[in-house]
Amino acid sequence: MVFIMGLNNSVIFLQQMLKVNMRYIYNIKDEQGNTETVQAMSYKKLLRQLSIKYKNKIVQIKYTNKKDHELIKLVKIKEVD
Repeated sequence: MVFIMGLNNSVIFLQQMLKVNMRYIYNIKDEQGNTETVQAMSYKKLLRQLSIKYKNKIVQIKYTNKKDHELIKLVKIKEVD
């Protein structure tokens, strides 16, 4: 098990358990309270993924950024071309 300084240990653990090399793990919570874990290389690419599933809905996105700060954002998902 390899630990990288500056990254949250729980994020590293999830990445090793899921066997992927995505940069960020996002926890998505919709208006009904359903939660989902999505992986993406960037926030912008995450929004593209979410535009397919959550059209015109408000979701809560929780993640840890590259400076190890935990962020929570409320976003209304719009359709992306």
